[in-house]
This record gives sequence, structure tokens and C-alpha cells, in this order.
Amino acid sequence: MAAPYFTIAPRQYVLCQNEVNMKLYLHQVVQGPNQNQVAVVPSSQPAGFGTIAVNDWTVIDGPNPSANIVARAKGMHIQADQANVGWYTSLLIIFEDGRFKGSSLQALAITASAGELAIIGGTGEFKMARGTIKYKTVLNTPNIESIRELNIQAFYTPETPPTSKETKSLETSATVNIPNVF
Repeated sequence: MAAPYFTIAPRQYVLCQNEVNMKLYLHQVVQGPNQNQVAVVPSSQPAGFGTIAVNDWTVIDGPNPSANIVARAKGMHIQADQANVGWYTSLLIIFEDGRFKGSSLQALAITASAGELAIIGGTGEFKMARGTIKYKTVLNTPNIESIRELNIQAFYTPETPPTSKETKSLETSATVNIPNVF
């Protein structure tokens, strides 16, 4: 038997985490001059099963469609329920304004009119993010537009340079040996 290509060594240390809570609004426009999603794979199946749409939804700071844009929710959603409305949604919320400009949160879920998305990662200030986005519909004009209130709770690792003591601890953490395959 060949030697394993990795080793795992448990380490115990405290990971510094920050928590952020935000109340924002997602503006989805299905049709019209401000359309921000499009079905790229339509379906003739019941309940639209298999339909795939891509989105570049705006994330705004108030429930009014003309509120300030603070981020964009880019991604796709797939009708993944054969009998009911159940969209598998994967999106990257990319902040365009203020302190978090350039940072992002990655979220996914099976969505309905109200529910919760899982935050599974992030970039920039939200490095290694985890958490949830609870949402509910606050405006719905069928087949035109909707606005969802987003209550975001995320934990993330702040970007700070390690101290010399932390650096030494990091040097002795888990070793991963990956064979060179290129």
C-alpha cells in the first residue's frame, strides 16, 4: 500500500471571529426595462421543473425600489422541485458601497417566499464567513418584481497580521503533502 498523501494533526487555538448583522433588501425584477434576471434554460415540465435563470439582483438599503444600491447578488437559480415552487439558489453578494466595498458573501438554499439562506463563505473583509440570511417578501408584483427583506448574520475571520507567537503556532499546524500532478 502506498503511503498516504496527507497527514492530519489536530491543533487547538482560539480563532478570532467578528460578527456582522445587516438589514438589507434584495430587489428582483423579472421583466421590464430594469430586468435583472433572465431564464437561460426554460422548461415545459410541470411547475417549471428544470428551469435555470441567472441573476444580477440589486441589494439596496431600504424597501423602496429606488433606495441606494449597496451590493449585487449575482448567481443563478434552478427550479428544483417537481411539484411545487422550490428554487435552488446560489448567489454571491458583492458589496459595492461603503466599508465592505469589494468584499463578498456566498450563500445558497432552496428558496420560497420566506426562509433562510446558508452563508457558506466570503472574501475580503468577510474571509471565511459563515452564517445565515433570513429573508421574507415585503413587496411582490407577480411576474414583474419583488423585494425581499434580508436579515444577515455572519461570522468571519478579520484580516489581521499574526503576532510572532501566532506565527509559530501556525507553523506547527496540520501538514498536507499533495503530490505534484502537473
